[in-house]
Amino acid sequence: MTVYNLPDKESFNVLLTGDPDFVLEFATILDRHNVPFNILPSLDEIDELDIELELLERSSPGDIADGAAYGAYADRVLSDIRASAGSYSHIIELSVAAHFDRKITLEIASSVNPRATVIASVLTNTATELGMVANIGQRIVGVTLVPSVMSTATTIDFCAGLNTQQSHVEHARALLTHLGYGVELVEDRVGLVQIRVLAMLINEAAFSVMEGLATPEDIDNAMRLGVNYPKGLLAWADEIGIGVVTLILDGLRREYEQERYRPCVLLKQMMRAGWTGKAAGRGFFTYA
Repeated sequence: MTVYNLPDKESFNVLLTGDPDFVLEFATILDRHNVPFNILPSLDEIDELDIELELLERSSPGDIADGAAYGAYADRVLSDIRASAGSYSHIIELSVAAHFDRKITLEIASSVNPRATVIASVLTNTATELGMVANIGQRIVGVTLVPSVMSTATTIDFCAGLNTQQSHVEHARALLTHLGYGVELVEDRVGLVQIRVLAMLINEAAFSVMEGLATPEDIDNAMRLGVNYPKGLLAWADEIGIGVVTLILDGLRREYEQERYRPCVLLKQMMRAGWTGKAAGRGFFTYA
């Protein structure tokens, strides 16, 4: 077993990857706290992983690096992950995609940074499952960071996979704490606690709208005034993204096979219509 002797005062260097909207928002958090980072675009166009570095040899830098989606952080996008191999303390992968769609990027990034702690989204699968398919079971720590919420949350959940070494749990805790989060270690489950509860409440609110029980405005006013939520559930859904909420619910239903996690038909219809929330200009509410 490898033993990591971590310094009392850690220095951080982060390799950030995942869905562009997740990555861009988290990049601003890292930048605000003066944590150095680079961005690795998804490598999911590579179909099979035989020998990681051999695959990278066959991929041109232009195939891997495309900074257009990352705005002000386009200069942080890596053109060749091997150029800084072994230099990252943490790999952070933020995505709502299924584990098999994330395997390649995580496996390649981890193979060239064999000591890095891997912090990955567990919105649609568990850390144990993702660690197994990407061969990083001893290094993976799960989080549930979603758009809008990740920038405003003061406390977040995180989890260890069943095979994760304690040193990596503490290494992840150190970075998340440095970023200003209060962290709560919970069991390794899809969606963990806060986001799972929020997704289910949004789902119930969507059912209420679909069944004509109340308007989105009335539901959100009731939640803000009645239970002192900082914003309404459906406004939250629009900020996070209707598609993200629906995929979280799908992941919960797949894991638990229980009817209570079934996404509301209205959420699916809104996705089909392109009413995916604030970023699209329309969700439960209309935006300029």
